[in-house]
Amino acid sequence: MSAKGWTRRTGRVIATGRAVLALTFLLALWLDPVVPVRGVTLGYALVSSYLLWTALLMIIAWRSWWYDFRLAPVAQVVDILMFLSAVYFTESPFTEFQSPFLAFAAFMQVSAMVRWNWRATALTALVLLSTNLAFGITLYQMGLDIDLFRFSRRTIYMIVLSSILIWLSMSRGSGRTVAFAEPPGIPGERRDLLLDSALRAAAATLGAEQVALAFAASEEPWIEMRRLTAKGIVTERLAPEGLADELLGRRSTAIFSRSRKRQLALAEDGGLEALDGPVESRLADLLGADEGIIASVQSVTGSGHLVAWDHKNLSFDDIALVRALADEIGHALDREEMARLARSAAETGVRQAVARDLHDSVAQFLAGTLFRLEALRRWIREGNDPEGEIDSIKNALRREQGQLRLLIQRLRRGQEGDRRTEIGEELRDLLAEASGHWHIETELVMDQRPLPVSVQLSHEIRQLVREAVANAARHGKCGKVKVELSEQAGHLNLAITDDGKGFPQIPNAPRPRSISERVEALGGRFELHSDGAGTRLAIALRSGEPA
Repeated sequence: MSAKGWTRRTGRVIATGRAVLALTFLLALWLDPVVPVRGVTLGYALVSSYLLWTALLMIIAWRSWWYDFRLAPVAQVVDILMFLSAVYFTESPFTEFQSPFLAFAAFMQVSAMVRWNWRATALTALVLLSTNLAFGITLYQMGLDIDLFRFSRRTIYMIVLSSILIWLSMSRGSGRTVAFAEPPGIPGERRDLLLDSALRAAAATLGAEQVALAFAASEEPWIEMRRLTAKGIVTERLAPEGLADELLGRRSTAIFSRSRKRQLALAEDGGLEALDGPVESRLADLLGADEGIIASVQSVTGSGHLVAWDHKNLSFDDIALVRALADEIGHALDREEMARLARSAAETGVRQAVARDLHDSVAQFLAGTLFRLEALRRWIREGNDPEGEIDSIKNALRREQGQLRLLIQRLRRGQEGDRRTEIGEELRDLLAEASGHWHIETELVMDQRPLPVSVQLSHEIRQLVREAVANAARHGKCGKVKVELSEQAGHLNLAITDDGKGFPQIPNAPRPRSISERVEALGGRFELHSDGAGTRLAIALRSGEPA
């Protein structure tokens, strides 16, 4: 009887406590000359028989989880009968503390509380109170020497004790939580390590030599089997035939014995039920697990069964423990899947943002440079001096190189915090550069007062303007672009107008993709108005929101 043997062994603790209580009662009768008050020979015989009965129950509890559970209701009935017998043998006006009245009452209600639930505790209390009261009144009517005042006072004590134990039983509930150490690593990429950690935690918690998890993923036809053995964790992939239907269905958590054809299963109401008959589990057959415990693992990514076997000691306590452990494995898989999806969404967002930035800056600039180089070729053929245009292109390339470096630094640094910049000055420089690059006229219309915005929002606005100007020059063949910027009620209103040929006048004409995606990512509004006289882009952004 090592210390480890007492862990999660309610049946053994109850059986041992019952035997100790019976032995104590017998010693009290033998050592105290006052008790038993009546029926001395019969009292000793009855208590001695009860002591042998409790010893038998203790042996059964230490050897068989099945009979420990099946005999529990019988043991509770015998305890109640012994309780009434103790009242008969010891109750008198001169035995204030010799009676085992409260000790037996507390023991039986605590047993019901830890074995079953609050309903069993309440039923035990009701039976004890009613039968004890009826028995005491009967003894008094028979003319036996009983102090009704003391008897009633102890009954009130038991009512108070019963109320407290019932309340504790209701508060205790039947749910349990189990946590296991999650492995290190990046969330979303630790699934295999997490399952290995769960198997080791199950083996350590249950004292099982072998643990296995068979999992059928929702999007994978194969069955994933992970098994913890003395040599370590072994992983294999099984064909779905014969196992998929079983793993996808939820089954009750149960202790099972295949050779003896019995199960102790968790019922839907949270209680336990004993089942006789063959144990239906192809997974247990495949693993060669004769006696063990099994539970379903449910996750958004699939479902499976957790099996632990080769235990030295099994108890009905392990059923609630494994149910909680299986639930925690499912929750951990869900958290891992959420982290994976979040990482995937974040990576997709970053890729889209970088693609927009490269399209709106580098790609458009290169297109404009090709346009200028073609114009330079014609200029040279006409016999003009190209030095000025070459210097202009070099300066534009140098500025674009600086912008590209800023973009790279921004990606490396991430968020810029609360640093702000004057958007008007940046737009003036940008439009002046675009005017020379695309050989068009540009105009900026905004209030004279400064308009500071966050660095992130400034970058997004500049990219929007660059893309719009490039589209107007390349595709719209415009001669002038006007940019209007104003702030109203916490919103920035950006309007970009050109005098080009506009978008094709066809139903459901395509909108500028890069501009639409950027405005949508910023949580803003975008309207496009186009006709043969030009195009107007109306964009509204929240001025206080960082890019």
